[in-house]
Amino acid sequence: MVEYKSMKNKRYMTTCGKEIWDNRSAAVCVHVYSWRGGEVYVAALKRGEGMDQGGLWCMSCGYLDWDETLEEGARREVREELGLELGGMALLRIDDSPAAHKQNITVTYRSWVDDLLELNSDGAEDGEVQELRWIKVTELGDYEWAFGHAEMIQRDMAGDFR
Repeated sequence: MVEYKSMKNKRYMTTCGKEIWDNRSAAVCVHVYSWRGGEVYVAALKRGEGMDQGGLWCMSCGYLDWDETLEEGARREVREELGLELGGMALLRIDDSPAAHKQNITVTYRSWVDDLLELNSDGAEDGEVQELRWIKVTELGDYEWAFGHAEMIQRDMAGDFR
């Protein structure tokens, strides 16, 4: 691999001629909600201890794979980490702040499912997910959250997601 330097970013040429840039990463996050008994629930996972912010709860999230669209990446993360196939998804927010976690550019989606479907992390990598749970939005404070996800859920429910 040949390295070229350009300002703050690095560009690499692979031996097969593909150009790769070392820039900020693109990530996706998905709020998956459901209703039961007049309560709103969010599908959440407890991150593996060896993961960034391990042992904390979060929504399904992760980085894009090569040659994957944002929506494909969001659907893949939910399928791998929660075991759900989503129907419609709505774009909720794009966070491109350099002050964001690891300077990621994160695209956040929202999806509703009809019931509290069974969750499984069969598609996740070993050690990525400790536990899965549908959490009542009114009980977010009972859990420790990674990446500010509890605040993101609260803002979403309040209609204040800018």
